[in-house]
Order: sequence, then structure tokens, then C-alpha cells
Amino acid sequence: MKMVKKLVAMALVSTMTLSGLAACGDTKEEKSAKEETGKEEGKETEEGKQTLKLAAFKGGNGEKIWEDIAAAFEEEKGVEVELEMSSELDKDLTKSIQKGEFPDVVYYNLGQKSGFTETMLKEGAVADISDVFADEELKSRLLDGITDGTDAQPFADGKIYLAPIFYTPTGFWYNKNLFEGENKKYDLPTTWEEFFALGDAAKADGVALFTFPQSGYLDATMYSMLAQAGGTEFYQKAIKYDKDTWTSETGKKVLDTLGKLVSADYTEKDTVANANADGGFKINQQNVIDNKALFMPNGNWVIGEMAASTPEEFRWGMMPAPKWDGDESQTMYTFTEQMWIPAEAENMDLAKEFIKFMYSDKVVDILLNNETTDKETGTTAPAPVVAPVKGAAEKLPEGTTKDCYEASTADNIVTVTGGWVATEPIEGLNMKEAVYGPAYGVNTGEMTVEDWQAQLTETWEKCAGALK
Repeated sequence: MKMVKKLVAMALVSTMTLSGLAACGDTKEEKSAKEETGKEEGKETEEGKQTLKLAAFKGGNGEKIWEDIAAAFEEEKGVEVELEMSSELDKDLTKSIQKGEFPDVVYYNLGQKSGFTETMLKEGAVADISDVFADEELKSRLLDGITDGTDAQPFADGKIYLAPIFYTPTGFWYNKNLFEGENKKYDLPTTWEEFFALGDAAKADGVALFTFPQSGYLDATMYSMLAQAGGTEFYQKAIKYDKDTWTSETGKKVLDTLGKLVSADYTEKDTVANANADGGFKINQQNVIDNKALFMPNGNWVIGEMAASTPEEFRWGMMPAPKWDGDESQTMYTFTEQMWIPAEAENMDLAKEFIKFMYSDKVVDILLNNETTDKETGTTAPAPVVAPVKGAAEKLPEGTTKDCYEASTADNIVTVTGGWVATEPIEGLNMKEAVYGPAYGVNTGEMTVEDWQAQLTETWEKCAGALK
């Protein structure tokens, strides 16, 4: 068995050595039982069917979506799926890995607070699945460029380790009733100059221009701003930790604008306090619904997430982050959710078949018909999920979600995917906190934009030195 040498703890504070996992695996009794049956537990059932171990993060998409996908795969392939769902999947998998037990397929995204997927990548514990996407029939079904970004090729080396199974255009979300219709109060801005002018006007009405659920939600905004300000070439250099990223004129323009946006002058006064409170991110999102703040960065999952507290007459809208004066197009960041195969998966071939299945017509329809139920109210609401398959978004029902996907394909929109390139493990570095966390300090006055710039420059130096 290939052994994972080490796994940084989920809080990225402690380190667990896994090089001795073999000693933590089979006991003499278990080995004896395997020798008698001639097969390993989990590979086949008593009826001779193969068993796929699927571990899925239990999040905003709900549980039924994975139960339906598992059942459809069982029917399609004549196998059994052992489904594990958990809202603390990183912790549960860490315990399993310590015992030498690996799932065959994992749905757990990049960018989570635990950094679990990033850690597995850094430790070489995620399988190269480039061969899955070399399939010509599959390639013809996928959206152009969806596997070209670093959310599929985390090392930017041409090899695919992560399968982008869902995608969502992101931008600034707002109350459409304030900008359209008989009760229209404001004009929708397209440039940063117009955006901040709107903030000054709204302030006179007692309304803040901006809020953000938590600092990590600024990721898509930062990515789109870097690409907007410097173009694709600058963006590609930035995500690979070019030393001049934040000291260049372009980088400083991005950071100065972002610093102004999250300052106390334009961001709702309780944003930071809410962001740091348990469940407080929803309070910040509710502030847009309640017209206490005009805009926030988010994706269409917010519709289902806030359905129970959204008035019936409320209408969501989404626009790209503003452009600078003179820019002809606007940039919109497309967020993907990823699935991957552990390098130690027992059923590697079946796992790859499952990933291909995620792009089938059957799964596309399961995703589009998804619903979620609010635990507190019992309210069930449509929560369609879109696979990066050509034509999938066109099947969405008329409404806000479909509008968002259509907006991302408009002629004047340039889409961006991917993110910071994966590096070797860097002791003590929490990338999310290092990059986006200073927004809190800038808002409260504990940090300046110059402090943020210095921290980013130092972080980029560390990451550049740890590139694989």
C-alpha cells in the first residue's frame, strides 16, 4: 500500500504522522478472516457485487441529492454504494485515514476552513484522474475550459486531480426591487466610481453599501478583481505567486479598492461581529434581505439557504463585481465544487467510473430537481444544482438562478475559474486567514491597507518558495 507520510491537522496547527498506518490497520484476526474469504471487506458484497465507498460533505445541497445519485449509480452499474455523509467530513475522514481506511470517492471542496482537501493534495494523497477527462465523449459534454483552472489542476501542471462536478457563477447579490420596478430607488452601478457614489447616497438613507457573510466570501471578489484589473495574464501570474502581484500598480489598485469596500465607511457596521459569531454569516446575508445593506458577495446557494426568512415579494438579483472606468468588459468568477479520489482508494477503476457518471444526463436531472428542507421551519424549497455539462443551465426553470447562469455567458462578460496554486505544506500558514482575514482588521481600523499588502507580499513569498 502506498502510505501517506503525514497529514496536517484540520486546524492546520498540529501534524499527524501517517507513515505507520499499516500498523494501525489489519489485526491478525482480520487478516485471517480475509485469507479465508479471499477478499477484502468493502470490495465486494456477499452477493459478489462491487461496493463503492462514497464520502460526501453534508452541506447546503441537502442529503437526498446524494442518496438519489448513489441509487442511480447502483442501478446503472449493478454495484452497491456505501454512502457516508457528514457535516464534519474532514474530521471523520481523518479518523478513518489514521486507521488505514480510505473511501473510494470524496466530495469535499477546496476552500473549506479545515483545508482538508488542500492538505491531501499537498501530501500527494489525491489520485491523478487526468485519464478520466481524456475520454473524448466526456470532453465533448463538458463546458469549455471547465477543467483548465487550478480548481481542477491545483498544481497548474496539466494534470487533473479534482473533478469539478458543480459550478456556480458568483457576484454581488442584491434586492432587485430596489433597482427595478415601480418601487425602484437606485440605479444599478457598473463601475467602481458609480458603486461608491451609490454607497454615499445610500448612507444618507441609513443603508450600508456592502456586507459580506465572512471574510472567506471575498475570494471570488478578489479573483475577479485581479483578472479585471490586469487581464488573464496578470491573473495567471498572481495565482502562481508572482512576487510583484501586490506591489505592482495593478495589484495595489485591486487592494486599495477592496480596502475601501470593506472599510467602515461602506460596509455594514455589524458585519465583522456577525462574521465571527456562530451562525452570524446568515445575519449578514439577512441584512441584504432586510435592506440594511445593498450588496454582498455570494452564489445562488444563498437563495435556498435564506429561503425560510425571505419575504415572498423579495426578488434576488446578482451582478458582476464592478469594473474600473474605461474597461469594456466585466469579469465574473465561476465557483466550482469538486470530487476526488484518494490515492489509496481500493476500487480505483470503479471510482473513476463514478466520476464519469456525475456528468451523465441522469445525474444532471437529479441535480436540477434538487430540493432542500429548512430544519427549523420544515419548509421545502427548490435548490437546483448545475453540472458543468453543456445545456444543463438551459434546463433551469425561469427565475433568478437561470438569470445568473445566463448573465455569466453574456457577450460582455469574461469568466474566471481556479484559484491559488497548491504548494508544499507551509507550517503555520492558514491561506484563507492570511489572504482574506485582514478584511476584518481593515474594517475595524486595527490594520491598514498597507498592512494587508505587506501580509500578502510575505505570504506570496512563502508560497512561491513552496511550489511543487
